[in-house]
Amino acid sequence: MPPRALAPAPAPTASPAATIRSVPAPAGARFFLAVVGGAGWLVGIAVASAVDAGPGFWLLMAAAALAGAAALWRVGRVGLLLAGAAALALGGARLAAAQPSIDAGALAFYNGQTGVEVRGQVIAEPERRDTSLRLRVAARAVVLDGRTRPVAGVVTVQTHRYPAVDYGATVSLRGDLEPLDALGSAGFAAYLERQGVASVMAYPDVTVLATDGGSPLRRALLAIRARGRITLAALLPEPQASLLTGILLGDDSGLPRTTADAFQATGMTHVIAISGFNIALIVALLDRLTAPLLPRRSGALVIILFLAFYTLLVGAAPSVVRAAIMGSAYLIGLRLLGRPTWALAGLFVAAFFMTLLNPNTLWDVGFQLSFAATLGLMLYATPWLRRLDRGTEALLGPEAARPIRRLLGEAVVVSLAAQVLVVPLLLYHFGRLSLASLPANLLVLPAQPAVMASGGAALFAGLLLPAAGRVVAVPAWLFLTYTLAVIDRLASAPWASVPLRLSGPGLVAAYAVIGALTLLATRDRDTDRTLAARWRLRPVPLVALGGAAVVVVLAVAWWAERPDGRLHVAFLDVGQGDAIFIQSPGGAQVLIDGGRYPSVLLERLGEQMPFWDHSLDLVIATHPDDDHVAGLPEVVARYDVAQVITNGATADDAPAYQRL
Repeated sequence: MPPRALAPAPAPTASPAATIRSVPAPAGARFFLAVVGGAGWLVGIAVASAVDAGPGFWLLMAAAALAGAAALWRVGRVGLLLAGAAALALGGARLAAAQPSIDAGALAFYNGQTGVEVRGQVIAEPERRDTSLRLRVAARAVVLDGRTRPVAGVVTVQTHRYPAVDYGATVSLRGDLEPLDALGSAGFAAYLERQGVASVMAYPDVTVLATDGGSPLRRALLAIRARGRITLAALLPEPQASLLTGILLGDDSGLPRTTADAFQATGMTHVIAISGFNIALIVALLDRLTAPLLPRRSGALVIILFLAFYTLLVGAAPSVVRAAIMGSAYLIGLRLLGRPTWALAGLFVAAFFMTLLNPNTLWDVGFQLSFAATLGLMLYATPWLRRLDRGTEALLGPEAARPIRRLLGEAVVVSLAAQVLVVPLLLYHFGRLSLASLPANLLVLPAQPAVMASGGAALFAGLLLPAAGRVVAVPAWLFLTYTLAVIDRLASAPWASVPLRLSGPGLVAAYAVIGALTLLATRDRDTDRTLAARWRLRPVPLVALGGAAVVVVLAVAWWAERPDGRLHVAFLDVGQGDAIFIQSPGGAQVLIDGGRYPSVLLERLGEQMPFWDHSLDLVIATHPDDDHVAGLPEVVARYDVAQVITNGATADDAPAYQRL
């Protein structure tokens, strides 16, 4: 199975202010070329994966189709279809050209060798989990039987969490070099293969030969990201800190397993996995911030530059890249060129450029779900909202129908529009249908703009002045706690998700049915209208009401969490190992041991301590075994610990204890 990553998810529902407007294309075949050509290109890549043919075969097909398209272009649909066929053939040629060759200069050639030494460089940010570290290493040489052979290829390495290895380090790996099948998960092996990974090594001897390699820009971005992660950890308890880190920085590695599973069961992982939803909110927030300060064109340039920086900062996952390209295209067309872009064409253009760089992006689940969700919003949201308008007005009248339309339109209809094309993919990839997804979207998504705004403000303030950051983080804590409470309650329901899997042919059949129904329903569409024109909020009463609610909640939280003059002893469920939390009658706090898993320990501490409390009076490590101390280094890193007591054992053979 893959490292404990949340299943990539779509960007289903954005607020009206953050929704990118879709403008109908003018009549004429040339205006549909981007959509037909983009679709043909993607289909060609998929078809080529099942056809054993070289680039020459596909290029000959493309040449013939292009000649026909040029000759028959004025015929209209015939020329357009031939252009789509040419794009299909070019997509097939691109995938065929990307297939690697296995020879003595390829790392995969040596798969199955035992006791081999691989030398190379860490080319991605290490994935840190509770007990392990996953590295992605670009091999430069293989040492076998005393001979050094230059090679090229990428190996994924599972190793111990300590000592830490950073991006850019040159390492020597001594162990067994295995094919990807050794992972025991065909799906994960296929995922890695399409990302260019050829081999796997499990717990080899790792020696760091040099540091500070790789791209200086990438190192700088990772340093900023790490600083942001540390800042959020200092401002908020767990799991709120890890949730906000995932939402803002795209790093969900610290999220406890139970919390990750709850988001998975409710189909709400799109809240954490940065994609179109997050990018749309960022564009809307920055637009409001820059509008009073900069001219429209200058503001658009600032937002585009920030999107590029943010995309690189959070790791440039396919869903983020797609969303950033579309957001930038929208701003360029509307602000710089003076006309809105045709969003549907922009979506296919973004997909084309991403798969042109790496055709295997097509099989990235995050890319698929994000693309499907965005396409669903463009195709279905506006006509369904029009139907809702007509139906409620006919049934209740214009005045009585208005509040119902506002509630159901954003919370239900737009969410359903995003899910139409996503659900078949979820059933195909994960084999589960989330019945809690709709109520979860209804309850959670309205709070997410506030989460991003208040969380971003807290992060910025915390970077400048930690004390101010803790004050600014209070609203973020409230919205994050609300989000977690809703997700936890819905995930615990027995009907939250049910097993249901689609096969490959079933997936094709599902989309065929959806496509046929969509074509039938498009016969009576009216002219598009934007969602933003329907939503009017009065900001002053809303801010006053929200501020009053925040004050009341904080007062209740403070009253409930203050010392009550009693001794409290909590035996924390931290999985493997022991951890005991003690609070004295006067409020002094003691932690004895921490179990094996840092993320679980931090979550349990977050349940026991007030969210504003970032200090411990005493931490006791009874002995250096991992099941007692492996969770403690993260506690000492995040909390202001006044004193640590150990039994005086040496740390030579216990990396976690040495880290503590």
